[in-house]
Amino acid sequence: MSRTFHHIGLACRRIEDEAGTLEALGYASEGPPVADPIQKVRVQFFAGPGPRIELIEPTDPASPVSGILKRGTKFYHLAYEVSGFEQSVAQFTDTGFIPVAPAAPAVAFGMRRIVFLMSRTGVLVELIEAAG
Repeated sequence: MSRTFHHIGLACRRIEDEAGTLEALGYASEGPPVADPIQKVRVQFFAGPGPRIELIEPTDPASPVSGILKRGTKFYHLAYEVSGFEQSVAQFTDTGFIPVAPAAPAVAFGMRRIVFLMSRTGVLVELIEAAG
């Protein structure tokens, strides 16, 4: 049996509210939102510099996505390795991301710096300093 990664699902209240965050991360829509009355959701796929992301919006209070959102769940984070660490952090903050803690070295990355930044819509992004 073989497997190929397809996407990361991101629960959201409104696709239009999350799309700007993904665009700031370098993603572009693969097409318009699609309604799925069976699942009681609208979905839209985005492709970019990382894995494909599916935004999933509930269209009915009985949608399973409504329950996920009530628990405050989206996903944990997206991580990007970046060159020009300080400039990258500045670009993210210029588009509305807020650092949740100061940049710090990380053992998992050979003591290269990392920083976590939060978007206005609750997407957590980790920037990892590229090896130099």
